[in-house]
Amino acid sequence: MHGKPHHVILLVDDEESIAKALQRLFRREHYDIRAAHGGEEALRVLQDTDTPFSLIVSDQRMPGMSGVEFLERAKILSPLSIRILLTGYSDVNAIVDAVNRGQIHRYMTKPWNDEEMLLVVRQSIEQYELVTENLRLQELTRRQNDELTELNRTLEKKVEERSREILIKNEELTRLNRDLEANLYNAVKAFSSLVERYSPALAGHGRRVAHLSREIAKAMQLPEKEVVQIEIAALLHDFGKLSFPQKMMDCRKDQWTAEERRLYQQHPLFGQETVHFISRLDHVGLLIRSHHERYDGQGFPDRLSEEEIPVGSRIVAVADAYDRITNLRIDPDGSVKSIRLSEGRLLDEELYRKAAAVHLRRESFLSFDPDVVKLFLNLLRDRGTYREDRKVSVQDIVPGMVLARPLYSTGGRFLLPAETVLTENFIRKIRSIHETDFIDALYVIRK
Repeated sequence: MHGKPHHVILLVDDEESIAKALQRLFRREHYDIRAAHGGEEALRVLQDTDTPFSLIVSDQRMPGMSGVEFLERAKILSPLSIRILLTGYSDVNAIVDAVNRGQIHRYMTKPWNDEEMLLVVRQSIEQYELVTENLRLQELTRRQNDELTELNRTLEKKVEERSREILIKNEELTRLNRDLEANLYNAVKAFSSLVERYSPALAGHGRRVAHLSREIAKAMQLPEKEVVQIEIAALLHDFGKLSFPQKMMDCRKDQWTAEERRLYQQHPLFGQETVHFISRLDHVGLLIRSHHERYDGQGFPDRLSEEEIPVGSRIVAVADAYDRITNLRIDPDGSVKSIRLSEGRLLDEELYRKAAAVHLRRESFLSFDPDVVKLFLNLLRDRGTYREDRKVSVQDIVPGMVLARPLYSTGGRFLLPAETVLTENFIRKIRSIHETDFIDALYVIRK
C-alpha cells in the first residue's frame, strides 16, 4: 500500500451537539468526516456515495429508526465498514440485538472518554485495513492462479510456441510487479504452488528445500538479507521445470530424448528469466541459475566450479539433494540398497535419511561444496532437519496449525497459500466450503 490510506467516517446522531463534538475529536486524526442526523438520512448517504466508509458510528436512541435498525440495514449497503454503537444508557437488550442484527464491532457509552474513543476508532480503522487488504490479496491470488492455470494448459505445445506464450505471461507478470512489490512473499508462494500443481510428485519439495536452505544459511551466519534471498531461491529452484512438456514430468530421466535432456539443462535459465521480471529478485535469479552447477566444474549451465558458484546455489544444491532422497525417495547412486543389505531391516524414513547422508559425503568435492555438506550434516545431528507435515481431516484441524502446503478443494479451487496460520475464522470458512466443495485433507505443521 502506498502512503497513508484515506479513511471516511460516517457519524449518525440526531443531536447536533454530539455530532459536532465527535467531528472535532476525529478531525485530530485527519479523518474525512460525514454526518447524518438520523437513520434514514444516513442510509441515503450510504446509497448515494461511491466512497467506501471505513467506520460507521451510530447513536442508539434516534427518532424514527433506532441505531440497531440502522446498523442492520447499513451492513447490507456497506458490509466492510466497521460499526460502532453509541448508547447513553445500560440497555443490554439493545446491545445484544446490535451484535446479532447489526454485527457491531463494539459499543461505547455516553458520555465517552475522548482518549478511549480515539483508541477504539484507531483499532477499528486498523481492523478495516486488515479486512480490505486481505480481500485485495485474495483477489490478487485468484488472478494469479487463473493466469498460471492457463500457462499450464499451454505448456504441451511446441517449444517455440511455448516460449513465446511464456514471454507474454512474463510481460503480464511485469505489469503486476507494482502490486507484487508490496506482497513479495505472496507472489513467491503462488509460484511455488504452481510447480506443485504441475508436478504433484514435487508437492512440498520446494517448501522443505527452502526450510533446509534457510537453516544452513543461518548456521553459516550469512546476513539476513542473503538468508532471505537463498530461501526464496530454494522455494523457486524448480520453477524452470514449467517449461517441460508434461510427458517429461511423467517419465524417468533415462527415458528422455536428446532434445528433452537439452531442455532439462536449460530449466535453470528459464527459472532465472522468470524471476527477473519481479523487482528485487535479480540475485535470487542468479542463485536459481547456478543451483545445478557442480563443485568440480562439471555442472550446467555455465560449468562453474568451487568458489565461482554463488554460496546460495551451493546451499540449495545440498538441501535439494537431501530432500530428493529422504522425501521424494530418489536413490541416485544405490545407497538405499547398499544400506538395506548391510544394516538389515530399517524403517524407510531412517533408511532414506542414512542414504542421503552417504550420498552427500560421497559427492563432496564432486557435486557439492564439502564445507556446506559438513555443516549441514552436523546441523542434522545437532538440531534435526525440519518439522514434518502431517495429514489431517477437516474435522481435526484446530487453531494454531499452519498449512504445510497450499490448500485446494478436490474441485481444484485454490483456498489458502502454504504457511497460513489457521484461526477460528479460517477453520469456520474451510468447514463451510467443505460442505459443498469437498476438501480431502490438509497438510499441517504446528507452530
